[in-house]
Amino acid sequence: MRISWISDSGLRIETSQGLILYNHAPNSLNKETQKDDNTIVIFQNEESKDISRSKIIDSTDVIFEPGEYEINGVPIQGQAIKLNTENIDEKTTIYSVISENLCICLVQDINKITIPASVSEAIGKVDILAVICNPSSENTVESINSIVSALDPQVLIPIENDSDSENSEIYQKLIKELGHQSEEAVSKANITKSGLQETLKVLNLRKTIL
Repeated sequence: MRISWISDSGLRIETSQGLILYNHAPNSLNKETQKDDNTIVIFQNEESKDISRSKIIDSTDVIFEPGEYEINGVPIQGQAIKLNTENIDEKTTIYSVISENLCICLVQDINKITIPASVSEAIGKVDILAVICNPSSENTVESINSIVSALDPQVLIPIENDSDSENSEIYQKLIKELGHQSEEAVSKANITKSGLQETLKVLNLRKTIL
């Protein structure tokens, strides 16, 4: 499995079962980025899907709401979680995808959620956790730590939004807290089941501008 951070806060996941694109903005979607015959595009909600409607090619499968799916032999779950806001109807969706014997969990709105035990149990064992985060928010590290505690992944991938840099700002804060040594940023991370470590590894991805 090969993972890249695309443009503002998109995630590109290349697998032997096809290509998975998560949280891609319209300017990151074109025929070239969807050239794999087995492409799945996952949006956070219907609104973000509708904004990108004209950029999605006919052969691409689209997911934008909670539910259980299986596309190209890839199981995908979308779990709805209430946001910690005054609006009781405001929710976000956590997605989990299984491919190459790896479970990758995709999480947004990290500063506004608490993951219930029922959701973490429904997702099951998480190998890779990718979080979309704002590096300038004061409680981002605390929020990431809370999600890591709930889902217990072996690999953590911070993807930043509203960042002017190609390099991750939050990565340095996370590894400092964990007592890890900084590693050079890479544009694409290769992850295999056999290569997972017993302790949490934080990946340092460098943003690819399309």
